[in-house]
Amino acid sequence: MKTVFEKIIPPKNGLAVEVKNGQRFRVTDIEGKQVVDMAIFNLANLREKLSTSYSRTRYVPAPGQPYIPRDKLTAGDTLMSTICRPMMKIIEETPEPKGIHDTHNRMCNRFLYETFGFGPRDGCHEIISKAIAPYGLLPEDVPDTMDLFMNYHHDCAQGRWHIGEPVSKPGDYIEFEAMMDCLIGLSNCPLDVLAPCNGYNCTPVKVTVFERETAAA
Repeated sequence: MKTVFEKIIPPKNGLAVEVKNGQRFRVTDIEGKQVVDMAIFNLANLREKLSTSYSRTRYVPAPGQPYIPRDKLTAGDTLMSTICRPMMKIIEETPEPKGIHDTHNRMCNRFLYETFGFGPRDGCHEIISKAIAPYGLLPEDVPDTMDLFMNYHHDCAQGRWHIGEPVSKPGDYIEFEAMMDCLIGLSNCPLDVLAPCNGYNCTPVKVTVFERETAAA
C-alpha cells in the first residue's frame, strides 16, 4: 500500500477528505484518548450519507450468519448508507477491547455547550459543517456520526448512557476500506468539559489514505 494523503488534525479542528472506492482510510490517535467524529457521504450523490442505525441493523452478513442487530461495530462490519448501501468496511482496529466506537449518540454542538454554560463554542456539528461547506453541504445535511474511539456505554439498570475515557492508547488506529467513492467529514472532538470524552484533554490525530500499488509495466 502507498500513502496518497496524510494530514494531522490539530485539537478542536476538522477536515474533509475524499476517499475513492478501494482505498484504505485510517485514523490514528497520536497521543491516546481522543475521539474523532466521522460523517460519510456518497461523493457521487451527497444526499446519500451514513446511517449509524442501518450500520448496526442492516449489515451485510457472512454466509450462514443469523440476523443479529448489534450494539457496536468492529472489524469486519460494514458502514451502511441511508438507503442501505455499503459505504465503508472496517478492516482493522488496534485499541483493546474492540468495538469501543459510538454509533448511538448525536455529536456535540453549540446548543449543548451553551445549555450547560460553556458557550459560545463550536462542537463537532459545527466543525464538520465548516469542513464540508465547500461541497455545498449545509449544517442540516450532517448525519449522525460514528464517533471513533468514544467510550459510550448504556446502563440498563439506571436507564442512562455513560461517557467514559477512551481506551485508545498512543498510536492506536482504526482503518476502513471504501466501498464507494466517499466524502468524509471529520471533527477532532473539542469536548474538554462536561464528561471525560477525551480525558478532558484534546490532542491531535492523524488521517491517512492508502491505495494498492500498481505493478510496474
